[in-house]
Amino acid sequence: MRPALWLDSVAMGLVGIALCATCLALVVIPQRLAQRAALEGVIALHLDAQGQLRVWNQPIRPRDLAPLLTRAKAPGPQPTTPVLRLIPDAAVPWGVVQKLVSQLESSGLDLELQLP
Repeated sequence: MRPALWLDSVAMGLVGIALCATCLALVVIPQRLAQRAALEGVIALHLDAQGQLRVWNQPIRPRDLAPLLTRAKAPGPQPTTPVLRLIPDAAVPWGVVQKLVSQLESSGLDLELQLP
């Protein structure tokens, strides 16, 4: 019989904790990296293949976009002026992207286009 049987239990517990911490880091780190743009004042608009817009991974109707942009332009404690970043899906026709870019340019905010 082994006298240090409790040592095996502690080692297995520590391995389990290390695995849980690694799995948690694999979930949390990409989310934090994706949120970094919002902390820097970038509003990322994702345009999917069906032509639907998403902001912060939430679908948004085109009529709800104007109030969001108005609130983004409002003076406040933001250190920098907000920037719009349009991220179209690779399957979106270029004409749809150009039409949306012309609509977003009228918002008065700086516009970036991140191509896939």
